[in-house]
Amino acid sequence: MGEKQYLLRQIVNEVAKHLLQRRAFFLDGGGFVLSLYCLEGMRGWPMKRAMGFFAAVAVAGAANAAPPIEAYGELAQIRSVALSPDGRHVAYLSSRDELDTLNIYELGKGLAGAVRTDGVKARDVYFAGPDHAIIRTGKTTSVFGYRGRLEFSAAFAYSLRSQKISPLPRKMEDIHPAQEGLGRIVGLYEDGEQVMMPAYMGRGEYSTYDLLRINLESGSGRLLKRGRGNTIDWIVEPSGKILAREDYNNKNNKYEVFSEIDGRVQIIFEAQSPRPPFSLVGIKPDRSALVLVSDSETRNRSSLYELGFDGKVSGPLFARATADVDRVLLDLNRVAIGVQYSGFYPTYSFFDPDLNTIFKSVQATFSGAAVYLESWTEDFQKLLIYVEGTGSSGAYYIYHRDQNILQSIASTRPDIGADDVAQVLTIEYKARDGLTIPALLTLPLSGQTQNAPLIVMPHGGPEAHDKVGFDWMAQYFANRGYMILQPNFRGSDGFGVDFRDAGAGEWGGKMQDDVTDGVQALISSGRVDPSRVCIVGGSYGGYAALAGGAYTPDLYQCVAAIAPVTDLPSMLRTERRDHGSNHWVVDYWQELIGDPRAENDKLKAISPVNAADAFLAPVLLIHGKDDLVVPIEQSRSMQRALNRAGKSVELIELKGEDHWLSTSDARLATLKALDSFVRQHIGAN
Repeated sequence: MGEKQYLLRQIVNEVAKHLLQRRAFFLDGGGFVLSLYCLEGMRGWPMKRAMGFFAAVAVAGAANAAPPIEAYGELAQIRSVALSPDGRHVAYLSSRDELDTLNIYELGKGLAGAVRTDGVKARDVYFAGPDHAIIRTGKTTSVFGYRGRLEFSAAFAYSLRSQKISPLPRKMEDIHPAQEGLGRIVGLYEDGEQVMMPAYMGRGEYSTYDLLRINLESGSGRLLKRGRGNTIDWIVEPSGKILAREDYNNKNNKYEVFSEIDGRVQIIFEAQSPRPPFSLVGIKPDRSALVLVSDSETRNRSSLYELGFDGKVSGPLFARATADVDRVLLDLNRVAIGVQYSGFYPTYSFFDPDLNTIFKSVQATFSGAAVYLESWTEDFQKLLIYVEGTGSSGAYYIYHRDQNILQSIASTRPDIGADDVAQVLTIEYKARDGLTIPALLTLPLSGQTQNAPLIVMPHGGPEAHDKVGFDWMAQYFANRGYMILQPNFRGSDGFGVDFRDAGAGEWGGKMQDDVTDGVQALISSGRVDPSRVCIVGGSYGGYAALAGGAYTPDLYQCVAAIAPVTDLPSMLRTERRDHGSNHWVVDYWQELIGDPRAENDKLKAISPVNAADAFLAPVLLIHGKDDLVVPIEQSRSMQRALNRAGKSVELIELKGEDHWLSTSDARLATLKALDSFVRQHIGAN
């Protein structure tokens, strides 16, 4: 073990020792238990040593010739880094040696606090004011008296002043016990000590989506504003004034936006629509109008518009002919500072023209990599930057505007050095009907670019898109000598409204042809050995993998599907059961896939569960037992069908795992199973 690796191990062990030896306080927050360990013995750490931890994290794995599978399969050792509004602290989640923690560092001084997060799925962390870090967690659970299970979420506030942690909200008598999305903060109150959070209050059909006022120190809350049963969102001033209450009635398809004007909440916009007509996201920096993301009929792109308090939609404020608005950059009070555009690499536009100049300069520093703006100080003098892609498995930096310098903070995966990151190419190819398909091609780290073994990885969604970055699964297999194709088939978002909408009704059809045509193009070019091709995907990508095995059986030597949809009529029945037949989500899926009342025969024909006899390649199914997005019965049905047909199939059920492989254990088990499966059927270089 090298000196730097030894230093890292010693520091990690010392952190673990202090965490484990201190007295634990257990706080119950809606079914969650977090353990807070007092860290008085660590507060005196000199910054040189504390920052030495970061430095070791940044370089410790650089000397490893071949990173172990754990370096890819486990959650990133450092993730979800956030910068406090005053620029004094950095918060992040860490996973190392079975120790999961929320950590707070005071820049220039040292460790300011840490919280064990074992036993819950820690999603992310951010700041609510300078003195409170917010951690969002998830847990799949059931609630007495309510059918089925739900992905219960919660937020906890960690106080840097008291080093105490409080659930948000602490138990409230009237809060609905079975709701998802609890813990979402929509605003910081003007005193900096309280936040505003929406929650369903009441029971059953009489519950309303209200706005609560929660104290960050105690977690205690009270009602701030009453909503309706069909309220879906709130946008609020720091004073508590309602800028927007968004309602959507699934029974009559009526969409309404209300705002508090002259002391009275009144309607400012309404429309009839089978689903919400746009995405209302926040407020302009000058607070003169609300901002929303909507498709542009003339531009063929999603753009940012404004909704005035007089009810008029105008703009666009931000739009590009070559990219969609992929994300709106918002502060905690949902004030928009700019937008991030879609594409293989993120690009930005800001309301402040100086930020445009600054961020372009920062991006130019990391040529060939994807550069993201993660958080910023209130005065925009410090920007937290995340970089991944060419030469980086993921790294965080702070840009100091006054000095025009970048400060390296940490690497997310220290065991994977720059030389271990495989090259990712952006390519295009023609589908059989002439449509241009954008895709990523990750080259084997071995350097073999002709007659290479290929793994095709269609993405989930399907309204999503693969972009340049560090894909842990693709990078692992590229490191082991495989070429990786990630096609952005029609139906993917990020490449225009027409391209996205071209996927409607094309599950198992043209969407699948786009995947097939990408493989054939690589075979025709000589890059790929046609006898060594495997297809691996998750969610919709799992459906595409199984559809590949069912409808183009001669093309693949192995098929692996993670949390796949296998029976489309059954899936649509589940959506109607969970949401109700009038819900806009059901309308969305029926438009995307098909209406079982009119197209049931077609849906059966494009369901892999009904095509088990056609499979030639062995099949690996992996599914979380707590998956609430795609029920595990979808994989179990597929396994039964393949067994009846006498085909080779294995189903791995991940206990306690959800749809997203949220834990290190689940990811690592998945990657190990895939590695063995792929190696067995198409070999390894």
